Amino acid sequence: MKKHSIALIGCGRIGFILEDDRLRRKPCTHYGGALSAGLNITSACDINPERTEKFRKKTGLPASSCYSDYRLLLEKEKAEMVIIATWTGSHADIAIDSIKSGAKVVVIEKPVAQSLKLARLIADTAKEYGCTVIVNHERRFDSRYVKVREMLEKKDIGSILTVNARILTGGYRGNSTPDEGGGPLLHDGTHLVDMIRFFFGEVKSVKGNFSRFDRESGYEDYATAWLETDRGVNVFLEAGGGRRYFLFEIEIWGTEGKIIIGNGYNRLFKNETSKYYSGFRDLVEKGFPKFRVNNCFTELYKNAKLALNGKDFRNESTINDGYRALEIIHAVYLSSSKSGKGINLPLPVNSVNLKKIFRLDYK
Repeated sequence: MKKHSIALIGCGRIGFILEDDRLRRKPCTHYGGALSAGLNITSACDINPERTEKFRKKTGLPASSCYSDYRLLLEKEKAEMVIIATWTGSHADIAIDSIKSGAKVVVIEKPVAQSLKLARLIADTAKEYGCTVIVNHERRFDSRYVKVREMLEKKDIGSILTVNARILTGGYRGNSTPDEGGGPLLHDGTHLVDMIRFFFGEVKSVKGNFSRFDRESGYEDYATAWLETDRGVNVFLEAGGGRRYFLFEIEIWGTEGKIIIGNGYNRLFKNETSKYYSGFRDLVEKGFPKFRVNNCFTELYKNAKLALNGKDFRNESTINDGYRALEIIHAVYLSSSKSGKGINLPLPVNSVNLKKIFRLDYK
């Protein structure tokens, strides 16, 4: 089989370093996922030379294939696949330059960009040049989440009426710069919002609010929102919140039961005749249906491999999916700036001014 030119741009945590986390289920990075799918990274780039050197020693790449400037990498290596695992603010430039340089496949970290305009530009450029873009909303490739979607489609818990979705963290820890593009709702909550679309369809309206703990400006520490989908599902979402723990959880309430899925657990409840009250029914936990255990990073890169080799495949995490997740989050920010006023989607690409919403003073 032909050896492909594959570039990793960004040798930080999600690009490479988290493979050293002994608690995480491997692979858990772009490097590990690519390798497990039979794809060898042939060049790498990072603005931090220590990270590049660490990656080089780990993989055995020659020094001549390691760069500090991604533009030079694209010029010299003619990469057919580019993996973008850098800060949000650099995603658009690197993606567009990669596509124009001839890359057939671009795998890009979430969130796809810091603005709707730039996310749309990535999508338009990919379409023009015939490039496949895969966004790392990795739960789309996780068999547990795929199983839940199958259960919902089969109405295992009846018709879905309400959902509680939470990504609880310690709050915002950045510097409120345009390169970041938002607080915990954006950087962690993008996965949560993406799963809402994955399970329940397009979000058609948003009412949101955000708050800060001890600042008058800058990105949020905590955000809440009511989302309504085109299938009539109401979703209460919260992100951040100053917690001393990390929690990703979706609680799905149907007419016949309930499903809870989070990081490392999945539970199913069905209704039965109550043991406590005559004439009532209770929710009772049942065994969760069997499913084939997989690794989301491996599955993502199996798809990338098919795209690279010109094979037919279904892209489960497209640039449009990334755009829609970003749009929902920006709608929450916009709603909050309008005192919780309902915002209908889709949004015009230039309708959200984060600088104004978050009272930022950068030029």
